Amino acid sequence: MARALAPGGLRVSPIRRDRATSWRRLREAARRRSTGLLALAALALLLLAKADIKLLGYLAERTGDLLAAVAELPAAPLAAVRRATDTLGSLLALEEENARLREENRRLVHWQNEAVRLSVQNAALREALKIPEPPGTRRVTTARIVADPGGLFVHTRLIDAGRDRGVAKGMPIVDGYGLVGRVVEVGERSARVLLITDFNSKIPVVVAGSRDQAILEGRNGPLAELRFLPMDPSFSVGDRVLTSGGGGLLPPGLPIGEIVRADERRVLVKPFVDWDRLDLVAVLDTLPVPAPGGAVPTAEAVPVPARAAEVRTR
Repeated sequence: MARALAPGGLRVSPIRRDRATSWRRLREAARRRSTGLLALAALALLLLAKADIKLLGYLAERTGDLLAAVAELPAAPLAAVRRATDTLGSLLALEEENARLREENRRLVHWQNEAVRLSVQNAALREALKIPEPPGTRRVTTARIVADPGGLFVHTRLIDAGRDRGVAKGMPIVDGYGLVGRVVEVGERSARVLLITDFNSKIPVVVAGSRDQAILEGRNGPLAELRFLPMDPSFSVGDRVLTSGGGGLLPPGLPIGEIVRADERRVLVKPFVDWDRLDLVAVLDTLPVPAPGGAVPTAEAVPVPARAAEVRTR
C-alpha cells in the first residue's frame, strides 16, 4: 500500500490520517452540538427569566417574613427589659426626689424651729428690757436661768453670769414682775440664786400703804409668809409688799408680791414672779449713795408690775 505524502514531502501513515479525520469530525460535531446546547440554554434562560422574577420575588418575600419573624424573637425580651429599665429609672428618680424633698423638709423644719426659738428669745429679751431699775439701784447685767441645780436649798436657780460679768454675792435678782431672789453663790461664769419662796429666804419687807414692817419667809411652795408683824397691822388682802431695805440686805422698793390671805394664823403673799415662765433676769446692785432722807418708798413711788395690775383687775 502506498503511503500518502504529507505537506512538505513527509509521508503520513494511513492510520494516523484516519485518526486525525475522526477527531476533526468529532470536534465539528461537538462544536455544532455545543452551539445548539448554548442556544437552547440561552432560550431556556430567556424563558425562565420572567418566571424566575416572580419566583425570586416570592422567595424574597418569604425570606423577608422569615427574617422579620426571627428579628422579632429578641425584640419582645428587649422591649420587656427596656420597660423594666424605664420603670427602674423612674423608681430611682422618685427615690432621689423623695430624698431631696425629705432633706428640704428637714431643713425647713430646722429653720422653722430656729424661727420659733428666735421669736421666743426676742420676746424674752423685750421683756428683759422692760425690767425696771428701782431708785438707788443699777443693772449689773442681764442673765438667763439655765438650770435648777437643787442642793442644800430647795428653791434655787442657776444663772449664766458670774464674776466675769460683775455678779457678786448678795445681789438682788429681778425680772419684769418683781423680786426673784438674791445671789448666794458666785462662780466665774455662773451664780446660784436663792428664790424668795425658799425656806431659807428671809427678807425685810414693808406693806405699801399701811407701811407695816415684817419679814418675808419662804415656805418651799408657791407662796411666802409674813412674819414678825406689828401688834396692830392695818394692811388688807390685795396690798402690795415691797422690800424695805432694812439691814442693807436688799435695796428698798423692790416689788415682791401681794397679800392673798390674812387671818389670825398667818399672812400669805403671792409673788408677782411667774415661776413657770422665768427665763431672763436682771442682776441689780445697790448704789453707794442712799436715797434722799433714807425714807422707805411708798406705793406711789414704786411702779406697779404688769402682772400685779392684771391680778388686781380680775
